[in-house]
Amino acid sequence: MSSPHPGGTRRGFKLAAALFLAGILQAAFADSLKFWGGRPDFLLTTALVGSMFCGEGTSALLGFSAALIYASLAAPPHAGVGSILVSRTLVCFAIGCLEDRVYRDSVVVSLIVVLLGTLAAECLFFAFFPQHNLLNWARALLFTLVWNGILAAPCYYAIRKMLGSRQ
Repeated sequence: MSSPHPGGTRRGFKLAAALFLAGILQAAFADSLKFWGGRPDFLLTTALVGSMFCGEGTSALLGFSAALIYASLAAPPHAGVGSILVSRTLVCFAIGCLEDRVYRDSVVVSLIVVLLGTLAAECLFFAFFPQHNLLNWARALLFTLVWNGILAAPCYYAIRKMLGSRQ
């Protein structure tokens, strides 16, 4: 029996490698690039951009995997690990649902997806695990949006190149 998506396994390994690299960047550089509470989220940006090239199931798995890596790196004990998993999985799933509805092979679309996806993931996380100081959370979110917006184009071109011409 043949696979319904030729090269799907290869694509999965490539996306896993991209998440692995994003996890290394997250662990090595994110805290040192922190500015007024906001820091780049390499894992979320990679998951959001990767979800642009996948269907619903693969996108949800990509979001869950990115959230699991992020939670293992950044989440303090007893502090919202489940909320991180659920919020990022849902957002990536939603992006995967746009597969046949929105033209997504564009760097401009990737910027919009990353900005709206980061906003949605962080707002969902806030709804599931409210923070005590709303203004500090909002300021950190604003600077995280700026960082992720800066990362959107390089991440898009890297994943597009990695996946090849058959998208």
